[in-house]
Amino acid sequence: MNDPEVLLVGWPSLLFAFLSDSVLVWGPAAAVYYLVPGHQVPATIAIVLVFWALNWALYSRGMTLGTYLGGFRLRTRRRQAPGRRYGLALATGNLGSLPALAVLAAISFSPVGDASGPLGRADSYPLLGEQVRRRRFLQAADDYWERWS
Repeated sequence: MNDPEVLLVGWPSLLFAFLSDSVLVWGPAAAVYYLVPGHQVPATIAIVLVFWALNWALYSRGMTLGTYLGGFRLRTRRRQAPGRRYGLALATGNLGSLPALAVLAAISFSPVGDASGPLGRADSYPLLGEQVRRRRFLQAADDYWERWS
């Protein structure tokens, strides 16, 4: 865990990646719902399932559009790709993305001391974000997070 060459990312980058991947699922689904008047529900469900399967495959490998834009990849504590189970859990989490993001933000930014409990410690996470390229804005957000948490 304390490997000096591995740079871990903080909550802002992880939330950005999760939100980007959620837009990948719900953006096309909303567009199809409003643009295909005759078959709204079946077409929307088909689009959600296709993008859910795509996210599952990408999360299983540890690199999605959101993690690429965030400049990191997902790895387990053994420095391996997350695999099918974590991929399934993460892709399914994107289906309930907005409520999940609201809960994470409420827990993380609670004004009542350390309300996050085990969520506030990086050693309690089963997956880590390993930085693979430089990103200025998200690095500044991660640095701010580290300074104030």
